[in-house]
Amino acid sequence: MVGHIVVASGDIQRRRELRAALEFEGHRVAEAETAHDTLQETCSEAHDVLLLDSEMEGAKLHELCRAIRPQSDLGIIVLNRDDTGQARIDALNSGADDCVPAPFVMAELLARVRAILRRLGRSHVSGPPVVLQDRAIDLCSRKVKGPGGALINLTPKEFLVLQQLLAHCDKPLTHQSLARTVWQRDGLGEVEYLRVVIKQLRRKLEPDPSRPRYILTERSFGYRFQMHPVEPSARGRRRVLKASRNDSPAMAQLKCIGAAPDRAQSSCATD
Repeated sequence: MVGHIVVASGDIQRRRELRAALEFEGHRVAEAETAHDTLQETCSEAHDVLLLDSEMEGAKLHELCRAIRPQSDLGIIVLNRDDTGQARIDALNSGADDCVPAPFVMAELLARVRAILRRLGRSHVSGPPVVLQDRAIDLCSRKVKGPGGALINLTPKEFLVLQQLLAHCDKPLTHQSLARTVWQRDGLGEVEYLRVVIKQLRRKLEPDPSRPRYILTERSFGYRFQMHPVEPSARGRRRVLKASRNDSPAMAQLKCIGAAPDRAQSSCATD
């Protein structure tokens, strides 16, 4: 799968190397030398992936990601010379989809570009919007319509996590299974980065991200999307009905209608 790629770097040699490798694989490539050029290119043209080098004049990487993200939902891969876990978390927090420490193996970087393009290709789904309390999720355009009609872009990684949660609505998914879907690896080392993506999704979907109603944490297990959350006024109420002699154990369990939300509430916590 080929795509439209922007290579943004203040290092001309780096841009030439990346352009040559990408064009060899059939991609169309545009270059940007400064932060201003990068903003102009990504916001005025329809591109699929941005390779953002840390050697960039005019803005810090994280500031540039935050400026681009509201205007575009293209995949962003940061090429960072700071090879630490915190640097990767900071990049994800600012809107990047992946972070590759430099120096890097070109074959691995090209594989990550292909992975994002595959995910973008799979994300063209159809169906009506998913309507929440004050937001609507358009799965076709990967956008969220917020209060007042404001449109919020979902990054490719945010969309993939949300798509998985919605596909298994009201069922808990493990950290590893969600991380494996997003990063195409075993998921064991990606749980911390998954938490960053979940935090971003809550910020875009929840009326109050500090008290999530839809994307719930299953403690020590994973996450669950609750399509019909319990109203806050009803939380904390517990009503257990005694079973009559004619009731089966299963019917008695179904009648404990007030207990289920509390149990779910106790198993859920924000990160």
